[in-house]
Amino acid sequence: MTSDVGASRSASAAPLARAWGAVRWWVRGVNGEAKYDAYLAHHRAHHPGEEPLTERQFWRAEYARQDANPGSRCC
Repeated sequence: MTSDVGASRSASAAPLARAWGAVRWWVRGVNGEAKYDAYLAHHRAHHPGEEPLTERQFWRAEYARQDANPGSRCC
């Protein structure tokens, strides 16, 4: 009987885990956190054998680029 309860819990946890993953994906996209992952994917595809920027170096360069080209940012 305990195995039925455990199976029921894991079956109900799967949709919750998927929902949490979707929320996490959305938040990372909205706040820009996914930019570094996209940079790494691009770097691996187009610059094999070269060392990518560290995350800290990437964000420093990204903020410097944004400051140099403010575009339509509000602040």
